[in-house]
Amino acid sequence: MTDRTENHISGGVFFGFVVQGRTVNLTLPDRPDPALAGLPRRSPTFAGRHAQLEQTLSALAPPAPGGTAGTVMVAGLAGTGKTELVLQAAHRALREEDWFPGGVLFADLHGYDAERTVSPKRALGTLLRALGIPPEHIPPGIDERTSVYRSALAALAAAGRRVLVVLDDVPASDKVHHLLPSDGSTATLVSSRHSLAELDALTLTLRELPADEGRELLSDAVRTALPEDTRVADEAGEAERLVALCGGLPLALRILASLLVDVPPRPLSHLRRSLENAHSRLSLLSREERAVTAAFELSYPRLTEDQARLFRLISLHPGANFSTEATAQLYGGSIEETERLLLDLDRRHLVESREPFGRWQQHSLVRLYSRNQLMSGDDSWGEGLMRLLAYLHEMTTLACETLFHPTHPRSVPDPHFADRAAALKWLESERHTLVAAVFWAHRVGDHLMCVALAVPTANFLMETHYLGDARWVLTAGIRSSRKRQDSSRQAALLSSLGLVLRDMRKLRKSVRTHHRAIRICRRLKKRRALAGALNNLGLSLHEQRKFEEAVAAHTEAAHLFKRVDDRLGVARALSNTGETLIELGRVQEASRTFRKAMKVFRNQGDLRCYAQALGGLAKATRNEGKAEQALELHKRALDITDGLLIPHERAIGLSNFADTLTTTGEFEAALTAQQEALDVFRRLGDRRGEAMTLGNMALVRQRQGKPKKAVALHTLALEAFLESKDDHNLAHELRSLAATLLQQGHNTEALENLELAAGLYQQTGDTKSAADTIDYANRLRRRIGAGRRPAESPR
Repeated sequence: MTDRTENHISGGVFFGFVVQGRTVNLTLPDRPDPALAGLPRRSPTFAGRHAQLEQTLSALAPPAPGGTAGTVMVAGLAGTGKTELVLQAAHRALREEDWFPGGVLFADLHGYDAERTVSPKRALGTLLRALGIPPEHIPPGIDERTSVYRSALAALAAAGRRVLVVLDDVPASDKVHHLLPSDGSTATLVSSRHSLAELDALTLTLRELPADEGRELLSDAVRTALPEDTRVADEAGEAERLVALCGGLPLALRILASLLVDVPPRPLSHLRRSLENAHSRLSLLSREERAVTAAFELSYPRLTEDQARLFRLISLHPGANFSTEATAQLYGGSIEETERLLLDLDRRHLVESREPFGRWQQHSLVRLYSRNQLMSGDDSWGEGLMRLLAYLHEMTTLACETLFHPTHPRSVPDPHFADRAAALKWLESERHTLVAAVFWAHRVGDHLMCVALAVPTANFLMETHYLGDARWVLTAGIRSSRKRQDSSRQAALLSSLGLVLRDMRKLRKSVRTHHRAIRICRRLKKRRALAGALNNLGLSLHEQRKFEEAVAAHTEAAHLFKRVDDRLGVARALSNTGETLIELGRVQEASRTFRKAMKVFRNQGDLRCYAQALGGLAKATRNEGKAEQALELHKRALDITDGLLIPHERAIGLSNFADTLTTTGEFEAALTAQQEALDVFRRLGDRRGEAMTLGNMALVRQRQGKPKKAVALHTLALEAFLESKDDHNLAHELRSLAATLLQQGHNTEALENLELAAGLYQQTGDTKSAADTIDYANRLRRRIGAGRRPAESPR
């Protein structure tokens, strides 16, 4: 048996030990050194990361003839489970037959611990000793050690004893490449907090665990220690909240599991309440030798002064993700300098680059850590925060003007938004940040900034139908305007809130809110503001089916707009009046009213309002019995809205267009338009719009003679109407479903639906429809009793 390694070297230079050699011949031990069989224990609890694990194993598999062995680089934030993934992959690879008969070399470089870090040169010495090289034959220089190390690995591979090299916690260093084999057969696994692109390796970047995998890790870790423990399964909702509070960070979840194991009676809800306090969360996420803060503190001191300052300031961003431009406002530097520093932090996984490039995100626990560093330091951050909020206000105002009011003249061209698409893209990307900024300003008592931000932000949210966000932003703005005793702004925001409540089908609250705005405007004697508030009130009265009152409100608004010489205001009031006149059956009067409004919109260059009025004229024309002419009007309106990039308005136009197509018998074209509208309503969460479209699609299927498909669509529409609290249209839908059921011979079910519809009509004050439905139900009951087939009921 050979128990030592002998080196026979030729073609080199000798100085007592090898300095340089072209050929290194090794006589290898005939059994693995114990170090080659040594690998740290892997955890019995491993959740998620399955795709990354399979990718790693695929790269570690023996290469095909002529191929090259893989190097896998696992990168990520501290605590994301890089080491665990590496160990899981290494243990599985070692169990594969003939993959690594030579064993494994493992080195932990402690790359981010200043007191324990292992240099590449020192690591090479350890690895060479593990390979069986006697200490006296290990050269002192790093280059020479690298040559012997690589030669030894190559010799083992050539002898059929391929080795797996595992390098854990590798720092960013220009000398790391010395630790990589060069023979093309030896595989390498590397983990680091840096993205080491220079290694030319398959790079796997670990992010936070999703909720289900985080819950699985928490449960497995607890049950490993306490097999009978069912707390995570019993409190699944609380477990999901704990995962969210930890940002899906595996290290934090394992610490939580230890805390639960420590006190078996402790419910998850108690632990969740403790963690909800952001100020104490990091301190709670620690246990003996494991702590989230300690993991972050190994990375933070390695930052340069500029990197560290930006890292601290990032915690002031109001939203979860942020742009380079907004960060430059916080930092006070150029966009180019800020981007360079963000990329430095991204390489260290202290921020994460998001799509599209130029947007960034910080893990929630990292943000808490950076906020703690900011609060405990001496940074002057107030000026930067004010710059950021002023920037958000300016950009939001410009974007809304570009998107919604392109006809407004500007003294200088806007360099930020070349067109509507650019404005919409910016607003969508900053939506969550803007909402958070309004809340932050209100919470800290900066009521002037809160109101200033709330006005354009709410405008965007309302127009794009983000109703929940719009409601909360307007509520914060109203409270701040009240604090500032700014009654004029309070009235404007109340009027906008009334519209949001209308779209949310909270109609009584909507009307009350409009009346509050009107009272303030009358007290202030602000005619233009009063006109706007009355016009908005008319819209909510329309939804309450108080059509005469709605016409009166719009008419008074039009008179007031005329007195202050606001032609566009007059036209908007006329257009709204036209919509209500259609409901009253006064379609010829509605058509004349729409034409008057359209003339003003065209002369003023307001394409958006012109398209809305044109769509209204199309509906009135269809109701006059001129369906073909109405189709042309719809097409003209849709051609305009297609370029306006306001999806909700286009969806409404498509739905109305489809109704006219159904009237003309163009069923497939109607279904195509309805499907496009349905997709938009669903994406925006507009359940009422979704319900209306589904019901209209059901009518098309009914007319096509496909009652089963019609019933399925009616059923979906009923569910959506129930959720959107639109009782009147729910009654319409029940009546339409009854007609479809009659086609199938389900007379009893049809009668039940008619009775329900009649009751809803009564509740919503539509006595005529209620009487018609009761009359039809009675006729149906008599027909059923006489054994005759009932006639179909129109919708």
